[in-house]
Amino acid sequence: MQLKRILVAIGGSSVDPDVIRLSLTLARPAKAEIVAVHVIEVRWNLPLDAVLDPELDHGEQVLGAAAKIAEKGGQRIETELLQARDAAAAIIDTARERRADLVLLGMPYRTRLGRVYVGKTVQNVYVGSPCAVLAYRQEAPQ
Repeated sequence: MQLKRILVAIGGSSVDPDVIRLSLTLARPAKAEIVAVHVIEVRWNLPLDAVLDPELDHGEQVLGAAAKIAEKGGQRIETELLQARDAAAAIIDTARERRADLVLLGMPYRTRLGRVYVGKTVQNVYVGSPCAVLAYRQEAPQ
């Protein structure tokens, strides 16, 4: 697969630095463009363009940290903060609009009822994405 554009969805979790570093590794050989997005999910009882200052501040911090990791890795990434009703739908729409070749998602290590848990966002992006999807699951704690 010849990568031209990688869409990296980051959620502000402990797996984000690993996902950004992986995107840099994948992008380097082909000099692919990396676009990191953070989605703020807006509750249904609020207008979609509601000003959510704490969430916006957090999103800017998450994207800023991603840009710093990329800079330390000798690359530059584009960042975008999105507001949507559903994170998976926003990621899928952005992948389509940006003509991404790959969507890269991070999954923090979580369990439910003794089994590894894959969240609804990762599942829905896998099913609905117009391009290849790679999910990076964080290692189990020792």
